[in-house]
Amino acid sequence: MPSRRAPGMLDRAGVRITALVLLAVAAAYQCFWRIGSANIGGDEATYVKAGLAYVHGQFDQNREHPPTAKYLFGLAQLIGGPGALAPRVLVASLVVLGAAVMFVWLRAEVGFWSGFAAATLWTLTPRGGAGERLDRVALLDPVMVFFAITALFAIWMWIRTDRWWWVPLSAVLMAASVTSKVSTLVLLPVFVLAPVLFGRWRALLVAAVVWGATFVVAVVALYAPMGMRSAVLYMLTFQEGQNESGHLVSLAGHTYQFAPWWANWWFLLHGVGTPVVVVLAVGVLLAFVVRPDRFVVFLVAPLLLLVVFYSVVAEIALPTYYAAWMPFIVLLAAVGIGRLVQLRPWWLTSAVAVVLVGVAVLGSLSTASTIWESRATGVARLLPLLRHEGVRQGKVYFGAITPSDYDQYVGDRGVRDVVDAPFVAIVVGHDRRFPLPAEVQELLAHERASFDRVKLDGVVAWIPDGEIVRTQDGGLTVRR
Repeated sequence: MPSRRAPGMLDRAGVRITALVLLAVAAAYQCFWRIGSANIGGDEATYVKAGLAYVHGQFDQNREHPPTAKYLFGLAQLIGGPGALAPRVLVASLVVLGAAVMFVWLRAEVGFWSGFAAATLWTLTPRGGAGERLDRVALLDPVMVFFAITALFAIWMWIRTDRWWWVPLSAVLMAASVTSKVSTLVLLPVFVLAPVLFGRWRALLVAAVVWGATFVVAVVALYAPMGMRSAVLYMLTFQEGQNESGHLVSLAGHTYQFAPWWANWWFLLHGVGTPVVVVLAVGVLLAFVVRPDRFVVFLVAPLLLLVVFYSVVAEIALPTYYAAWMPFIVLLAAVGIGRLVQLRPWWLTSAVAVVLVGVAVLGSLSTASTIWESRATGVARLLPLLRHEGVRQGKVYFGAITPSDYDQYVGDRGVRDVVDAPFVAIVVGHDRRFPLPAEVQELLAHERASFDRVKLDGVVAWIPDGEIVRTQDGGLTVRR
């Protein structure tokens, strides 16, 4: 529980209220401003379409992942209209609700400013990997994370208050987490850890039965509409196949079929940014050395389980996977910062804490700037460009671009095999996983004068003054 300290400026009600109001305004901007402007990613488009299909009773899409997050995306579209906007607003709302849970939790366990630091770090700091920030996009990970946080909060509240209704609530929330994305299944031992830390052995036996039964019933109920047995078997087969065959990923200028163990840490560093990573590291270190207690152990446990799972067990790493760890890093860092403020001399420790949070906020300005300038980019601008050039039909060849980046914008007009010629345009990106074939490279080099070259942010559209066709020897040329 919070330690007592002499009242100071930071304890004044006016200061605290002002801080919360400023944070609420900043969080609203960082989470919601221009949230519908950014491109729709391939995975996002898949989840959004599947969600809308699910709420209309069609469960044949995206069965390789559990359904709950997609249920929510579908319900959001029933309320806010079809498309990615309403699911994005839902995800951003869960971020804000998660910050509120963090604030309440740490305010009770450490103090007001620890809760404030957690809410600030969670809502404002960068988490790159998809869109301007990965939890401004309708992905499964933010939904999974929100339910996991609230489930752990609920089981901790049971231990602290001895109110038994927290136990089944925690189980339902955890069921929602693992049926949004199955990765948090590795966190199940943490729910046993809570009563163990307090020596509540008799309560553990009763709670284990209640929690376990509620969890199983909730999982079955959430899976039932799509056919649990067939869906789970399909998911396991799909995930086993991915682990066996790997997944192409680009890291530090190299392409890997099977991600190295450090891949998620690399994504974290580049997604969060060095200044914020340093603040988080200092905060976590402080949590370990300044009055560490059972609460710190309880937060370290899920962090370690997820790190081991993603770094050692999983054979695949993607730029968004580190999102599963981030709430526990944020919570530990906020605990450390909050306990630093309780040390003497208070004027010095408070100043250091303010500097740490200030550095993290400054490190978030790049994300704020990106959000301010958010707009459709790259392939999302292609069809309007082609229509302006008088090209309203015909196939477009895509090279050095992942198909998920263009499928939702061009549909079956987009191809990536030269045998599908003729083409009305060629679009080239920078993804080394999908290199340009020799035929396309030779065409662009030898017939450069036959093309208008238009840069669309991170991709280049090559628009010919005729039609791109195959030659008798298998090459490509522009036919006028």
